[in-house]
Amino acid sequence: VKPYSADNFSVTRYHISEPYVDREIDGEQPDARLAAEEEGKRLEELHREADRERRVQLEKAHLRGSHALKKVHLAQDRERLLKELEQMQNMDWMRRRQIVAQMPPQLFVPAYKRMEIKEEWQRELEFAFEDMYSKDRKMKGDLILQFEPQPLPAPSDRSQDNDL
Repeated sequence: VKPYSADNFSVTRYHISEPYVDREIDGEQPDARLAAEEEGKRLEELHREADRERRVQLEKAHLRGSHALKKVHLAQDRERLLKELEQMQNMDWMRRRQIVAQMPPQLFVPAYKRMEIKEEWQRELEFAFEDMYSKDRKMKGDLILQFEPQPLPAPSDRSQDNDL
């Protein structure tokens, strides 16, 4: 290891030959009052900017709050309307059920079934008539076989004219 001394550094590139501190040549200092006034104006402007920012934020918060309140009111109105609609629907169903209950059951019978019912009713009427008619004559069995054949009426000139 090579020993170094302070004399070796006086001619090297590490040696700083310039002075460490530069002196101010101009001895004039700025006016402290003007600097204080400018600083006061700057601080006042910062306060105004902060107040304006705070007002903007409050206005935005108020708008968000009113929008959220509107959404809540709309949701409540929707729920109320849905409940009213459900009640109205239930009342309508009840009214329709009452109307249907008061309708005659024949409306719900299909057409072919109605024809069968009419035919059955006609058969029952015929049997009732036959029974009523045969009571007086004391006949039994089929009435058609019990009747005596009657001769046809004599044709007249007028009926011949009608036939033509």
